[in-house]
Amino acid sequence: MKAEYIITNYNSIPTTFLLEDGRLVKACPLYSDSILGNVYTAKVVNIVKSINAAFLDAGTGDYLYYSLAENEGKNIFLRHGNTDKVCMGDEILVQISRDPVKSKKGVASADIVIKGDYVVINRTTEIGVSGKIADADEKDRLKKAVSSVVEKYKDINAGLIVRTSAEHATEKEVVAEAEKLLTELREIITKADHLSVKQLVYRSERSYIDEIKDIIIRQKYDDFEIITDIEEIFDALNAYIKENDIGTGLDSEKQVYLKLFSDNMTDPTNVYNLKSKLEKGMAKTIHLKSGGSIVVEPTEAMTVIDVNTGKAIRGKQTEKTFLKINIEAATEIARILRLRNISGIVMIDFINMKEQDSLNTLVQHFKSEIAKDEVKVNYVDMTALGLVELTRKKTKRPLTLKDFTL
Repeated sequence: MKAEYIITNYNSIPTTFLLEDGRLVKACPLYSDSILGNVYTAKVVNIVKSINAAFLDAGTGDYLYYSLAENEGKNIFLRHGNTDKVCMGDEILVQISRDPVKSKKGVASADIVIKGDYVVINRTTEIGVSGKIADADEKDRLKKAVSSVVEKYKDINAGLIVRTSAEHATEKEVVAEAEKLLTELREIITKADHLSVKQLVYRSERSYIDEIKDIIIRQKYDDFEIITDIEEIFDALNAYIKENDIGTGLDSEKQVYLKLFSDNMTDPTNVYNLKSKLEKGMAKTIHLKSGGSIVVEPTEAMTVIDVNTGKAIRGKQTEKTFLKINIEAATEIARILRLRNISGIVMIDFINMKEQDSLNTLVQHFKSEIAKDEVKVNYVDMTALGLVELTRKKTKRPLTLKDFTL
């Protein structure tokens, strides 16, 4: 598979676009004022019991939301009284888990996360292995390899998740990175203890670099081209790739290219037809080549997706026609989940089919499509009413077209 990772100014916002064989599967605005992933010393300025939350001042320009329930037992107190509860005036260490957007406040968490090539460090006190590693023996091997390392960092409630990319790494490489990042987490906490309040303790790696690095390490594409017309980003990527020797571990058949787009007459948005691709991918109704359509309805509790036959009904072979539309819709729905970053519960109403073989074919195809997702997607079941039920892990908030405009 060939992929292009494009970084360009879209509606005056630096934005990343990932195309797989020409199909837009991911897009993300890079707000210049992003503080996502940064770690700060913060002061508790208010506690609202009705929502079981505190509001913090970390010197980021606005107060941050801090859930007391979600962070119970994880709070990292820097200046604190004699109670185990968070109180007004306390100073705590937090990481930004969600950027502030327009009227919505940023979200802070005590669960500090540091990503590496093979492991993700957190403060859950648990050790996990990516669900995308199917081999049970390989899972056990990797879990045992890092367990003794994590044990040494119990004092900071350290936890660890082994990433999918570790499947292709040596045990020595995984353990060495785990040790390095766990040491970094302890140093962050120790450093914060000597700082005054409202100080930046740790700056997160730029999101596009982290995503590019992840793609390269996982060796997902046969040809991977990174394209940008923003010189500062090109220079940063070029330096980062050289400094970290990224890409040297790839198979000889797999290639990675970095290109500065320098055509003064046009820009990547026009050359790659990004505006049209984004608008169609974010539309409420998406029309399929088969003549059918998909309707996406986000609700407070879940996202509901309906597949319609549209103008596709011709002749007597309705079962065959329905299967064709459903197969195309399944591929498109898997793409939409990634593009819009839809998370939580998703209910899909495919076109009803009578034959069990048709249903089996659809389910197997859909499972293979959602397996391509970088985020964990859990296929739950097909209900008695023929509704497909799945869940997608929440990482960042869902995207709409409004997120791509100032």
